[in-house]
Amino acid sequence: MIELLGLTGITLIIVRAAIFQGFREWLLIKRPNDIGYLFTCPQCMGVWMGLLGGAVYADFLTAPLYAGAVSLLAMVTDKWMLRHYQQF
Repeated sequence: MIELLGLTGITLIIVRAAIFQGFREWLLIKRPNDIGYLFTCPQCMGVWMGLLGGAVYADFLTAPLYAGAVSLLAMVTDKWMLRHYQQF
C-alpha cells in the first residue's frame, strides 16, 4: 500500500509541482503530442510510474496492477486537489 501512495505522490509531483514546471513547459514546446503531454497528465504518468514501480517492488506480472492502481489514484487525487485547492 505504501508503494502505491508513494508512486502516486511522485506522479503528482512530476505532473503538478512548480519545481518541474519549466521542464514540462519545455517538453510541451519540443514534443507537444507525445512525451510532452505525458508530463502534464496525472493518469498517463501514473500508468508509467505504476509499471516501473510494479516491476521494482513486485514482479512483471503484477506491474500492470500497479499501473492501473497508481493511474486511478493519481487521477482521483489530482481532481480532488484541483477542486479544493485551485493550485498546488
